[in-house]
This record gives sequence, C-alpha cells and structure tokens, in this order.
Amino acid sequence: MADAPPPGTAADVKRWAENRRIANAVEVRELAMTWGVPERSIAAAIELSALWESLHGWPPPASPVDQREDLVAWGRFARLRRPYVR
Repeated sequence: MADAPPPGTAADVKRWAENRRIANAVEVRELAMTWGVPERSIAAAIELSALWESLHGWPPPASPVDQREDLVAWGRFARLRRPYVR
C-alpha cells in the first residue's frame, strides 16, 4: 500500500469542511435568487437550455432510459385499453 496517499491532516479536513460550507452557502444564495419568482426561474431555465445547446447541440439526444420507460407505459396503457376498443 505504498502507493496509497497518506491520510489527511486535521487542517485538511477543516479546509475541506470550510470549502463545503462555502459551497453550500453559495448554492443556497443562488437558489434564493431564482426560487419563487417566475421571471427569474424562466430566465434560469432559458440560460440552462442555452448552455446545453452550446455544449451539446439542440435538440438533446433521446435518452434510451426515457424511451424504454415510454414503451413500458404505452404497453400498459394499451393493455388496459384493449377490452374497451373494438
């Protein structure tokens, strides 16, 4: 186990905890800025969509998981509907 890094010191753990606290505070502040105000929420959604488009193109690729779940739901709906359709 000579390749394993040495365990962190108390100062490393304190630094990590402080960084986590700061990150949580920033996240709460950013959520508070967009939470509950429709205009800000819509603006944030548009910004996220624009970011996705710039990184990956638009429209986003189909998700195999979503497609599989849609097929399962459609199959169940068709099975429930079958007795009522002539």
